[in-house]
Amino acid sequence: MNTIDIDDEKKDNLPEGFAIPDQIESDLSEIKRIIEGLPEPQQKQIIKSFIEISVKSYFSGPIPPPDLLRGYNSIIPNGAERIFKMAENQSAHRIHMEEYVVKEEIKQSAKGQIFGFIIGIFGLTLASVLAMYGHEWIAGVFGTTTIIGLVTVFVLGKKSQQKK
Repeated sequence: MNTIDIDDEKKDNLPEGFAIPDQIESDLSEIKRIIEGLPEPQQKQIIKSFIEISVKSYFSGPIPPPDLLRGYNSIIPNGAERIFKMAENQSAHRIHMEEYVVKEEIKQSAKGQIFGFIIGIFGLTLASVLAMYGHEWIAGVFGTTTIIGLVTVFVLGKKSQQKK
């Protein structure tokens, strides 16, 4: 691990993107106050040890930075290659799952339309049969609710698709 001498005049020489967290800065000031009476070489060694313990590296994403990959290679044979393979496998799995979900949503939508059509035809047929046998009022209720229900489903379905 690289040690970093955090004297005030050397803070500008930190690696790009490196920032000393506020808590470490506060703790560092406290340590400097405590070790004031010690010789300078001992002070620097204590501060370096504190920094080594306190500073952590963070990265975001599936693949670690090159320095870390080299470290994995030194510990595990082909460690970096294994990490890349794991990231590739995870990416392929995610793509496969997204394709599967899209296909299943299309199937579900098609089934919904088919069953909606069947229910609509059944409701309108029932309304027609009731009307032919003199039950106009009940036929009107079945016909109206069937048509309103189907229109509502299709209109609300279109609105929810537009929001996505």
